[in-house]
Amino acid sequence: MVLTLDERSNGHVPGFWETEAEKDDAPSLDHILSLYQDYRRYYGPFHQQCLLEEDYYRGRRNVPAPDGIDPVWPASAAGIVNVATDHVDVNNLSIDVPSSPRNRDRAERLKKFYQGAWMNIKKPILRTAVRQSFLYGIAFMKTMFAAEKWPDAPAMNEFDDPNDYKEALSEFMDLRCITWPIDVGVVKPTNLIWDDSKARMKWCIEFYNRPTRDLKYRYPEWVPVSDAGQGGMTEWIEYWDEEWCCYIADKQVVWGPFKHGYGFLPYSQIIPANGYTFEDGAPQDRFTGILHPAHNLLDEEARLITQISATVRTTAYRTLDFQGPRAQTEEAADNYELFGGKNVLPAGVTVQASPMVNVPPDIGNQLARVQSAIEQVTFPNVIRGVRPRGVSAGFGISVLAGMGRLVFQGTADGLRHSIEQVNSNFARLVENKVRGRITVHARTEVHNFDQAITPDDIRGMYENTVVVKAEAPEEREREALLAMRLQGQGIISVYEAMRRAGIVNPLEEMNQIRAEELLKSPEFLMAQAAMLMQEVGLGEQLMGAASPTLEGGGGVGSMNLGGQQLQRPGEGMLQQGRVASMQGQPSVYPQGMGGVDSLGSILGSPGGGAQGMPSGQTVR
Repeated sequence: MVLTLDERSNGHVPGFWETEAEKDDAPSLDHILSLYQDYRRYYGPFHQQCLLEEDYYRGRRNVPAPDGIDPVWPASAAGIVNVATDHVDVNNLSIDVPSSPRNRDRAERLKKFYQGAWMNIKKPILRTAVRQSFLYGIAFMKTMFAAEKWPDAPAMNEFDDPNDYKEALSEFMDLRCITWPIDVGVVKPTNLIWDDSKARMKWCIEFYNRPTRDLKYRYPEWVPVSDAGQGGMTEWIEYWDEEWCCYIADKQVVWGPFKHGYGFLPYSQIIPANGYTFEDGAPQDRFTGILHPAHNLLDEEARLITQISATVRTTAYRTLDFQGPRAQTEEAADNYELFGGKNVLPAGVTVQASPMVNVPPDIGNQLARVQSAIEQVTFPNVIRGVRPRGVSAGFGISVLAGMGRLVFQGTADGLRHSIEQVNSNFARLVENKVRGRITVHARTEVHNFDQAITPDDIRGMYENTVVVKAEAPEEREREALLAMRLQGQGIISVYEAMRRAGIVNPLEEMNQIRAEELLKSPEFLMAQAAMLMQEVGLGEQLMGAASPTLEGGGGVGSMNLGGQQLQRPGEGMLQQGRVASMQGQPSVYPQGMGGVDSLGSILGSPGGGAQGMPSGQTVR
């Protein structure tokens, strides 16, 4: 139903709510628009500050330059934000669910579900959120349930044949096993106003301009009433609180308000806490990005680089000066060929190179001082891979880089708190919206896994912990090696060492290791060999080959490795004599793996001496 503000009486019109009992609880259009107007003014300076940060990041600032000289805006601001974003490791989330020894298996199922949920989101959500957090000083992630992706269960009364219903129900269950209905997005702070109370954020309004044509296609009954709505773009407002949601286009309700049933507010804040407080004062003072303290320094750097560029472009290429009477000098300049073989100069005309003006050294010195000051308020250049002066060892540079990355840990902490909240929202969606079995398919660097959970696995257990570190990949490797060393010394358990190494499910990995050890055990190999001999029918032959002294051990059983050789007709006694005379000499047939090594050492001896064999021959 589409209702205008004038068609409603104090925000109460029959049919606007799902039931009459919800009239008093549902937010009215007047209330939403009043919040929107008041808080747009309240957050106006903060939004302007965010737009200024975008100008620095995109290089849209104006730099004074002489006429005819193009101003130069260096990419220092974009480099600062991008390098800082790259040093927050969002690809190795360490997620844990508190548990006791009795419910550890249930906790690990939830942990695998959270880990797989983030791997199943095919958008750069976390990296974008970190970049916005560095740029604006705050970022928002929005958790949504995509109802159109989640199939509805078939109703039994829709089928005449029970077999058809069973088949449709089977297809429905199979489809749910491969469907992922949970989505996470990133919303720019410039398109949000929210409840700024200290208790908690209870409501949030998202606004932006949408094409009018798209809105008419999605909501055919909606008709824009304002001049702005009649044009190409229309103001769109989404109101969300912990219970209700409502969509408004051109100050008209086009959907809702309805109870969304999530059980939580979909927006989660990422606060890096770059200031001295995050609760008191105006938003533009509390939420500041990494570039905010360096605005003047970035402007000064751009001015100095522009001055250097203007000096080089105007004086680096020397010209020729012609001196003499005006008419003769102009004629000589027109006919003068710089790369010609010969030039004829009129009388009284001389040619000389113009004086060269070098870049003043003070400009370069000032630029170095400004860039050092930018490092002080952001992060040292060693993090970018620039070798500092006086340091040549790789370990020293690694230590300096690790210390410099501590600047980014504030944003990493803000991100991990937000991820913990989003993980809790995942669990609430399973309880409140999915209300059944849901399976996540994920792939890690170690293995692939599928994890299915139900509301019975959650039962109100929303607590989880996430660790996000501002570190490089080689530091992650050193952490795994440290875990192995601590476990080898008995300080931590194998379970804890696996968890620190980044294994998603240590219990499952332990079971896999035990299974592989069982496959390699001698008892299992003997049992497998016995089963093979029984099925193939080679038991008697193999037994005879292994024990030639047994009854009936002739034939194949007489081929004892390292024993006497096969007799040739008429040469039985001769062969026995040769064997007797070669007692203590290397046998031509090795006995076991040690015999193979001995025979190899004899044949590969660098001395090249002859070796006698039981056959009477010599091997060189």
